[in-house]
Amino acid sequence: MRHVCVSMGLVLCAIGCSRDPDWKAVGDDNVRESLFATHERQEAIPFFEQNGRYFDLDASTTVDRDVVLPLLKRLNEVASTEQWVMLRPEDKHWAGALVIELPEDSETLERMAQVVQEEDDKFPGLIVQQWGHEWLAVDFLDQQTYEFLKKSNPDIDQQR
Repeated sequence: MRHVCVSMGLVLCAIGCSRDPDWKAVGDDNVRESLFATHERQEAIPFFEQNGRYFDLDASTTVDRDVVLPLLKRLNEVASTEQWVMLRPEDKHWAGALVIELPEDSETLERMAQVVQEEDDKFPGLIVQQWGHEWLAVDFLDQQTYEFLKKSNPDIDQQR
């Protein structure tokens, strides 16, 4: 599910369109209608503290512990907003999506964006971000996938 959403988002970003839709509203609608309405959710920080998985398929990687959880904790320090993982129906210990509620205050929102960008700069892959008016949806691509995308779309670094 997660890879389908990322793929669709990347395709939409790559092709663009002649009109300027409100992509932030589209992202918020996706969170409400495609995630909250159809998936069980759990608070994100406790989920990861209890060894829940999102990026890590097995014990061979530690992105959930080393990148995702610290990012969520840093964002929570900036603004204590809701942070949710959408649980996969087949395995309640594995998340299919990760969303963070956005504050209304533009200054706090800017600090949150800075935190995400700092973590993205340190992460060897790519933190895919869909910023809405109300919600931020994030996903993580490994370095191999990121390098493949850079070959097919050299401008991807300018979108970071």
